[in-house]
Amino acid sequence: MYQVEQHQIKPNHLWFEYCEQTCLASKNLFNTAQYSNRQSFFYGYGSISQAVMDKLFRDNENYQVLPAKVSQLVLKQVQDAWQSYFKAIKAWKLDHSKFTGRPKAPAYIEAGEKGRNLVKFNIQAISKTQFKKGLLVPSLSPISIPVKPGLEYENLVEVRIVPRVGCYVIEVVYDDRIQANPSLQPGIAASIDIGIDNLAMITFSNPSITPIAINGKPLKSRNQWMNKELARLKSILKLGTSQKIQNIIRNRNNYVHTYLHQATARIVTLLTNIGVTHIAIGKNPQWKTAINIGKKNNQNFVQIPHAKFVTMLTQKLEKVGLNVKVGEESYTSLASFLDWDTIPIFVPVKSSSYKFSGKRIKTKKYRSSDGTIIHADVNGSLNIGRKVLPNFFDCLQSQVERNSGCVVAHPRRVNPFKMTKAKDLSGSAYI
Repeated sequence: MYQVEQHQIKPNHLWFEYCEQTCLASKNLFNTAQYSNRQSFFYGYGSISQAVMDKLFRDNENYQVLPAKVSQLVLKQVQDAWQSYFKAIKAWKLDHSKFTGRPKAPAYIEAGEKGRNLVKFNIQAISKTQFKKGLLVPSLSPISIPVKPGLEYENLVEVRIVPRVGCYVIEVVYDDRIQANPSLQPGIAASIDIGIDNLAMITFSNPSITPIAINGKPLKSRNQWMNKELARLKSILKLGTSQKIQNIIRNRNNYVHTYLHQATARIVTLLTNIGVTHIAIGKNPQWKTAINIGKKNNQNFVQIPHAKFVTMLTQKLEKVGLNVKVGEESYTSLASFLDWDTIPIFVPVKSSSYKFSGKRIKTKKYRSSDGTIIHADVNGSLNIGRKVLPNFFDCLQSQVERNSGCVVAHPRRVNPFKMTKAKDLSGSAYI
């Protein structure tokens, strides 16, 4: 599996000017090559191959500013964009439902001084001599990063400079050579429902294990603070941006990135200690597209990078040998787990024809047909398990029908930044 080591370069750093000039040259070369490809395509000649582009732009000033290998990788970005476009068009013609609209031809990177493009240094553009001395030095650059202890030159993949708001990030990508070995003996299964106040609600196929709620309120609070500060500063500034605005956005992004890493690492530790071997994660395709759950809820939900969270969590779980399945979660929060409602798959035409035994009465409460109260997120998480991993969760049907009290509806809240157990969620109840 690939691992990434990140180094943030702020405006007062010695390498910032180099990163600025290099990413600007990369953007200019990308746009130049993109223009030629777009003209060739729109006039009916198709896209230009990378080998031909390399001959065409070898004398370009932006090509010559960068090391040859780096310039070739910029041209490869252009070629990859066109290949992806042609594949997308082919898939769109076969099935329109997989897309929100017809794929558009690759566009330019933003023009002017704001536009920047990432720069990649593959292993051929990194000094092997300096690596043996314990330093990562990309070709013709002042960058010098200490090599991670134990990292072999053969395991190094690339070093890249990524433009971000108010800074640049130097990423060292390497292969840790760790092979994921999925467990052969099935054990306990877990189901994860993703949300806002509870970033992740985790329930188990063993009803005696208390559900776990990963606290998501710090992310929600941080986003709200950022929105208020940006609104205040932009009302003063009227137009454009400022260094303070960029600092606020950068600090928020750093906080979110760190929080997601802490949360996913904590989840992996908890699940491995319990003995979980299979995990179901609920995620609907395009679930944030044209969402309409109210102005405030829209803002809270959209600004939390749930897809990034799912990707991080999946990679870390698979790295320790656990089996992860990401599945569709429609109607899991509406159906009643205690009544064992049938959970259909979402079909737009029939979206209003389904009726369920229970009802969500408050933000955190769900009432079944006999009046029994269960935590709403616990109900949704268990239904995700039923839908995504039925072989593990269907065994609960007989237990629920015999005694609904076997299901614990009082989750334990976990704060990723704290290693001590916090108090249980208020407003919940045992069944």
